[in-house]
Amino acid sequence: MKNLAKLPGKMSAGFGLSMIDRAVKEKMLGTRCKASDLKPVLDYFQQDGVVRCFYCEAPDPKRWDHLHPVSRGGDTMPGNLVPACPRCDDSKQDRDIEVWVASSSPHRPPPERLGVLLHKVEAYRKQFPYEAVEFSSRLSPSQLDTYLQFRAEIDALRRHLETFGMIKTKGATRARGAAPVQPRETT
Repeated sequence: MKNLAKLPGKMSAGFGLSMIDRAVKEKMLGTRCKASDLKPVLDYFQQDGVVRCFYCEAPDPKRWDHLHPVSRGGDTMPGNLVPACPRCDDSKQDRDIEVWVASSSPHRPPPERLGVLLHKVEAYRKQFPYEAVEFSSRLSPSQLDTYLQFRAEIDALRRHLETFGMIKTKGATRARGAAPVQPRETT
C-alpha cells in the first residue's frame, strides 16, 4: 500500500497547453535520438557504477533533462540531454542553467555552484558536441508562419480558459514552456 499512498498527478490546463506546444515543436524539428544512442551518455555520467543527477549529484536520477529546452529549440540528442532527478528537472522547467540558478525556484542550485555546472556542460559537450540554436532560427519561413498561426490559436484558447477561471492569470499570458517566437525580419 505504501506505493499507492499518493494520488495520481494532477495536470493543469495551462501545463496541458504548454505540453501541446512542446509536442508541436518536437514534431516540427524532428530531431530525436534513439534510446540506444543514450548508452554512451549514461556511461559518460557513470562514476563508480552510479549515475547521479547532473545538477545536485543525487544518485539514480529518473529523468533526462534538456540543457537547451525543447521550448526554445533544444533537441532530444546526446550533448543536450543530462540525467536529472525529478526535483531538479521540475525546478529547472524550461530554463537555461544560468536563468534557473538566478531564479527564485525551489531546489535550484546555489549561485556559487553555477561555475561548476557550466564547466560540466563544457566538458560534456566536448565528448558529445551539441550547438544550441533557437527554435525560430531552425524553421523555414513557411514553417515559422505555420507555427505562429498555431501559437495564436493556443494563445486564444489560453485567454478563453482564463476568462472562465480555468487558468490563473499571472500577468503575462505566455504558457509555461512556451518561449515567445517572433517572426524573422526579411531583408
